[in-house]
Amino acid sequence: MGRNAAYSGYVPREIAPGGLWALPEMCKPFLAQAACRASETMMNWTWLRPYYRRLALTLSFWADARRSQDGLFRWFDGVESGVDNNPAVSDSPTDTTEGVDLQCYIYREYRAMALIAAKLGKPHDAAIYRQKARALKALVQRKMWSKSDGMFLNIDSRTGQFIRVKTWTNFVPLWAGMATRAQAVTTIREHLLNPKEFWALYGIRSLAADEPLYNPRSGYWRGPVWVISNCLLMHGLMRYGFRRQAIELARETQTLLVRDLKTTGGMNENYNPESGAPDAAGHFVSWDLLGEHMLREAEAGESPTSIPR
Repeated sequence: MGRNAAYSGYVPREIAPGGLWALPEMCKPFLAQAACRASETMMNWTWLRPYYRRLALTLSFWADARRSQDGLFRWFDGVESGVDNNPAVSDSPTDTTEGVDLQCYIYREYRAMALIAAKLGKPHDAAIYRQKARALKALVQRKMWSKSDGMFLNIDSRTGQFIRVKTWTNFVPLWAGMATRAQAVTTIREHLLNPKEFWALYGIRSLAADEPLYNPRSGYWRGPVWVISNCLLMHGLMRYGFRRQAIELARETQTLLVRDLKTTGGMNENYNPESGAPDAAGHFVSWDLLGEHMLREAEAGESPTSIPR
């Protein structure tokens, strides 16, 4: 575990006899968001009282161990990010990539913690978390937006320079609501809906088609379509007024999964964006189940991951 063990709030991504190599990696910052979702479903927030401090400590870990001098947070490596072989995240050396997606997840954790604090009668804490969220949102808009590229970009913490790789995670601010209206319209029109880059017959390519490492057949996160990215970016399109394209993306995703179920009896982890052919492990479930709800959510304008203000 090394230096991570020195910080309170460290929650390992994985603990398994054969996976000790994963111990430096942190659990992705979704715990407070998940707690909010569970509380809303149960219509009960009091169950969180014993866990409030522990949730707060996980965010303290990110601030203590993974925050750069410029105020942005760093992924340890690609696997920790969940987008395992994302070429925009450095694996060697580790702990150097300020990820656009990571800032969005922590921003939402701050907002979730503000809501939890308010529900538990902690108005002072709620105000602090709301301020942290506002400050991080402003920092991302100012520092991670490349006007010349027309999109948000990861940053190398060693140099402060943009990592100019067009990957789907550059669009996560659309889902999180962290982009300005002008930034969102620019990046959607120039990149996300561009058929020469991300917009494909079967969804959103995980890496732009004009990137050197683009591999639609066996690239894992370097080209193939994933249901999770389709779902998040569908909601991003809805948020910024691109409803027709959001519905189209939802319909394409459902068609892809239904065809796979009828053909193979299961669903796949990811798919070839050009042919729709399965690209990875078969009979995958996990977030593929999001596909069942996407079209209804797009047509109704619903977002189950929204965090009330």
